[in-house]
Amino acid sequence: MPNNKYMTYEYLLALRQNHAAWRLLRADYAPLAAAFFYKVFIVPKRRGIEVQEMLEALDMFIYDCSCQEGGFARSPKDYLEMWADSSYGWLRKYEYRGDWYYDLTAPAQKAVEWLVSLQKQDFIGTESRLRTVFNLLHEIVRETDTNAEHRLAYLKGQAEKIAAEIRAIEETGEVKPGLDEVQIKERFLQAESTATAILADFREVEENFRELTRQVQADVVKWTRGKGELLEKIFSESDIIRNSEQGRSFMAFWRFLMFSQQQDDLRETLSQVENTPALKAIVHEHSLAEINHEWVQAAAAVQKTLAQLSAQIRRYVDEDYLREERSIYQLIQRIESKAVDRCEKMPQGTFMEMDILPKVHLPMERRLFAPPRKTQLESPELTAGDASSGSIEAIFNQVIVDREKLRKNVRECLREREEVTLAEVLAVHPLELGLAELLGYLVLASREQSADFAEDKLDRIIFSRDGHKLLAVCQQIIFRRGEGQF
Repeated sequence: MPNNKYMTYEYLLALRQNHAAWRLLRADYAPLAAAFFYKVFIVPKRRGIEVQEMLEALDMFIYDCSCQEGGFARSPKDYLEMWADSSYGWLRKYEYRGDWYYDLTAPAQKAVEWLVSLQKQDFIGTESRLRTVFNLLHEIVRETDTNAEHRLAYLKGQAEKIAAEIRAIEETGEVKPGLDEVQIKERFLQAESTATAILADFREVEENFRELTRQVQADVVKWTRGKGELLEKIFSESDIIRNSEQGRSFMAFWRFLMFSQQQDDLRETLSQVENTPALKAIVHEHSLAEINHEWVQAAAAVQKTLAQLSAQIRRYVDEDYLREERSIYQLIQRIESKAVDRCEKMPQGTFMEMDILPKVHLPMERRLFAPPRKTQLESPELTAGDASSGSIEAIFNQVIVDREKLRKNVRECLREREEVTLAEVLAVHPLELGLAELLGYLVLASREQSADFAEDKLDRIIFSRDGHKLLAVCQQIIFRRGEGQF
């Protein structure tokens, strides 16, 4: 728990501006991001997810949300890249064995779990929590007391309780349960909550190790003396990381988890717990059968972060300072050193001034003329009918699209901005005539030199027709201001 002296107005104001978790909670699309993170990371307890899988999952998620609430302005790829940017800090994008992955950051997980905690709980176990507090305090006192008389008294008391229980079983042949159904359920839910919280803790542990690694790298960047002293400092920093409270706690957890007897005991205990009659109603929703595997994966991610530190050490050790490019390297080193020095003390006020240059459209930026394609019929032989069958109602139900009105809609959106996308135009002027009106915008864009089609980006446009919501997917269209255009 943070120290109360930090809970000041100034501290909270800075936290609101800089902390990724608070940034997520106050974002306009927080429901989209938090719901997606909860579905793909927290519920299945997953860590790194491959980029293509994330794109497909977010694409389907956005489509489902669009059917309920309306369209979203960005594509799944744009959202993922934005959320992984350092200015947001909700996802971490990294490369592993030639593939790129996304993982949820510790601040983002804290924000999502806080939202989950706002739900009203049908059952809150207070008795088991109280016993946990007492047991932990008693354990601290017992394991730190070096008085021999106190230890003997405790052991003799335990021996008397065990002997009394043995006599009772031998006399009656029955074993009385020590917990009722409510207490069993209460303790199981507390164990499930703690086990899941350990997974969340690993993300924060991994981030702490990564921050310590960055500190080592920053020290190396500013290093100006010989290799021997550099190695001594790096190994010293490595020992600091491993001997820190965070490092010692993690290594103790890793050793305990990797001990084969502990794993066997955990699997056997979980099997017995899940077969308890009092837990049959909730064991499927709160299963802990795979928690051991999930702990190992999370701990392995932390180990991989520590391995990255070793890789950094090898790279710096192998750096040849006597090469011809040494002058270039030292120049880069000075730039990095100044950047490290200034990262916590950004300049105040005006940093740089420059005249605003007019926007120039070069001739080569214009698209080349593309001759219109002629429609080719697969079968040139057509037979005329006698109009004796069929309905002529479709002739009188033609939709007339006013292209000048579409042009005015685009021009209105361009009054305040240099460029707008078709999705942004439709957010202000929704489609009234359905697909025919959308095609009218496409034709308009194809005939204007100041409009472009983005081949690598797609827009998802939601519109209503005859009481049904429909989704259209097309290339992103960008309208720009230009002489004689719009």
